Amino acid sequence: LLSTVYGVFAAVSNARQKLETEGETYQLARVVFDRLGRELRGAYYTAQNPHTEFAGGITEDGRPFLELSTTASTPQGGTLTGIAAVRYELQPDPQSPPGEKQSQELMRTEVPLFEAPDPNARPDRLVRGISELTFRFYQKGSWQESWQAQSDGGLPQLVEVTLVLGTGKDAVPFRSTFELPDVQGGS
Repeated sequence: LLSTVYGVFAAVSNARQKLETEGETYQLARVVFDRLGRELRGAYYTAQNPHTEFAGGITEDGRPFLELSTTASTPQGGTLTGIAAVRYELQPDPQSPPGEKQSQELMRTEVPLFEAPDPNARPDRLVRGISELTFRFYQKGSWQESWQAQSDGGLPQLVEVTLVLGTGKDAVPFRSTFELPDVQGGS
């Protein structure tokens, strides 16, 4: 009788632990997508102002990134100026346990757009335990793997973000597409 009760208790405990872990994963994804969405919907680019920017794709060393000027600035960027330069970049997680595939962390840097760059600005970690992050950009009927506002004619219409949290059998994929504003500051 005790063995049966223990077996049921262990199964319920394991199921509860799995649900809590999944809930945390979904909460992390929601927070990342909420922030990215707010900043993408506030994207601002004008060809007449060299301070404004919008670029994304893969860095020279193979890491995904997104860099944009946005009206959705936060106090993290220092003095609130109304528009901030924000950069997202995936980097190896130094605390990732050794194994087949090292997990990564999503780093975010924000600086006021119209002030002198802060040489001490450091990226903040948003999320760790990421196995994949990709950005795609939609304009005029086709998707592109990279975007550069200066050469691609301003902002794309849509940005698709794919985020995979966890690794191996515990990996959970998330994908969302964000529409960017049609106003491009006269570009």
